[in-house]
Amino acid sequence: MYTSEKSTKLTLIVTYIFYFLLIGMMIFCYPIAQWAIGPGQRVSTLAAVIAFYVCCPAAWTALSGITKILKNVLHDEVFTRETVKILRILSWCCAFVCLVCTVAFFFYKVFIVFSLGSALMMLILRVLKNVMAKAVEIKEENELTV
Repeated sequence: MYTSEKSTKLTLIVTYIFYFLLIGMMIFCYPIAQWAIGPGQRVSTLAAVIAFYVCCPAAWTALSGITKILKNVLHDEVFTRETVKILRILSWCCAFVCLVCTVAFFFYKVFIVFSLGSALMMLILRVLKNVMAKAVEIKEENELTV
């Protein structure tokens, strides 16, 4: 039977899987990039590897933020200033990835897809952050009402 708690726990498990995938990608980045881009494309492969490693701190930060939000949801602490702060940080992580991928686009054209995707994700997170901030404001106002 579907429940919100089961869904949150499943999402948390998937988040932990992404932690391990990121570790694996960090270890095997160059061979994976060579395989994906193809032999003889040394500049493109190097650009992809550098862009990936530059984006890794943002990915770790994003995974950490997602984990915190999911744990807060499991503890019924959803509409909090901390959640708004984490959503803001997640949007800035996406903005950073967008910037890196825009620069990497000049070396390997496929990066425009990652740049646009991260820009769209940043926009979605900013909207969600604004909605959450308003919900926190309403919640705090209601708590003051007797």
